[in-house]
Amino acid sequence: MPFDTLTMRAALAECAPLVGGRVTKIYQPDRFSVLLRCYTPAGNLKLLLSAHPVDGRLQLSSRAYANPAKPPLFCMVLRKHLEGAKITAFYQPPGERVAQIDFAARNEIGEATRRRLVLEVMGKHSNLILLDPDTNLIIDAARRYTHNVSRYREVLPGAVYLPPPPSDKPLWQDVNEEEFAARLLSGDLSLSPARLLQNEFSGLSPYLCREAAVRAGIGDMAAEELGEYEISRLYAALKQIDAIAASGAFRPSLLGDEPAWHDYYALPPADGAPHTEFSAMSEALDTFFGARQERQEFAAAHSRLQKLLTREQQRLTKKLKLEQADYASASQAEQYKNAGDLLSAYLHLVQPGQTEIELPDFYQPERMVKIKLSPELSPAENVKRCFHRYNKAKKTERQIRLQLAANSDELAYVESLLAAADEAAALSELAAVEQEMQEAGYLKRPANQPKPKADAAAREPKRYRTSDGFLVLLGRNNRQNDRLTLRLAEKDDLWFHTQKIPGSHVILRAEPGREFSDRAIAEAAALAARHSRAREADKVPVDYTAAANVKKPNGAKPGMVIYTGQQTIYVAPCELTPAE
Repeated sequence: MPFDTLTMRAALAECAPLVGGRVTKIYQPDRFSVLLRCYTPAGNLKLLLSAHPVDGRLQLSSRAYANPAKPPLFCMVLRKHLEGAKITAFYQPPGERVAQIDFAARNEIGEATRRRLVLEVMGKHSNLILLDPDTNLIIDAARRYTHNVSRYREVLPGAVYLPPPPSDKPLWQDVNEEEFAARLLSGDLSLSPARLLQNEFSGLSPYLCREAAVRAGIGDMAAEELGEYEISRLYAALKQIDAIAASGAFRPSLLGDEPAWHDYYALPPADGAPHTEFSAMSEALDTFFGARQERQEFAAAHSRLQKLLTREQQRLTKKLKLEQADYASASQAEQYKNAGDLLSAYLHLVQPGQTEIELPDFYQPERMVKIKLSPELSPAENVKRCFHRYNKAKKTERQIRLQLAANSDELAYVESLLAAADEAAALSELAAVEQEMQEAGYLKRPANQPKPKADAAAREPKRYRTSDGFLVLLGRNNRQNDRLTLRLAEKDDLWFHTQKIPGSHVILRAEPGREFSDRAIAEAAALAARHSRAREADKVPVDYTAAANVKKPNGAKPGMVIYTGQQTIYVAPCELTPAE
């Protein structure tokens, strides 16, 4: 992420209200981050300092952060030295991704003392270090290490603090335009202008170099094509960016399409690429990391639920195969009855001790039926044995038939939950699926988890419009499907569902005095196909009927209905335009 010198400069500019504020609480949400809660004339503010290898940053934050039950050691050290301390200054060394925060504090015996917290944002070498600025000795750090890790310096309590190693390249601000041009032209001209600029000067991130090249109009050129004019424009572009920073006229932006932003920066992209601007850098950072965390939590929750449901689906599928085999075996009951009837009719032909006998079939006399006998039983007892096996097989057949029906229904329900999980587009929608799984017994509700309150917004179906103006409503999970079909739908509305395929219920709203058009029916069916487990198919069968023809059997699971009077249409899955 481009938390470079310019972005840190923008974030530090927003920390001005903290100067003079007092630290009231200190938290450490994770091993890399510290949160300072400060009381200021502007109110209570939270300052986040993160030494994360990828997401290192400094910012004011309004987000809520989870804190460990037991504070880490570094957090306890910070509380000892900084709680109650007053922030006196913020400082950023030129061209460095380093922020120094000075505090006026008091030691254990109440004497006035000074403390300094240093945030170094340097990728995998990022760190957060507390030191005594009067002696320059380290008090503690988020990441301790010795000379075995770094030959340049060690970061341990009691060691002398050394700032990060200086660059062997100059800051571009420290050279005039002629020196700037000479250094560029002496570099590797096989590179792009942006890469050449980064190679020759310190304090410039890859993103800032690309922005400067675009602002100079040389973003598509090769460095070997640069002349005095192009280099002068590049120098002027850097001067322009520096002037913006000096005046504080930042325009914090998230880069990419909302809400899947891929980056952030203190300025909008000069090439006009998709972005969203914010009034403050901290607001942009909060939004970016909040959205990313939600995406990560959504992906983790979706994967967890999908794994559980897929395992349940596989279990039921295997169980059904075994039951179908048992049913096929039990369905031979009529053979036992036929054998018993034949033995009864031809009992005089059965000899004691026989192991089998062939007798003519009642309905096809030319066909002989071979019947196995138990030699230890009498002929009459063999007859009785055949009828006993017939009665047992019939009873087993009935039981297996009931089990098959129940397990088939459960498999359909599990597949409907899988479809609902696939349809979910937000954590709240996944939470509704998880709640349904808990109520169905597929998941246990944690003992400390309260039952979620009904979310009115989450219960509302999605709304769409057909190209000729009809309103279409779509359920996003089984609960919504029930509510949409059984409570919200009017009797004259049309109800749609993929044929024998788990998916969403879709309602095409009737309008007084207007007949449903073939186009509206086809588009509503295409929407039902799109929001089903057959969304990737070329053609999907979709049933539709009047909503009045859809009923819910007593005791049926959520989302399960029966319907009559349907027609079937084959459509390609397609999304519709959301309604206003």
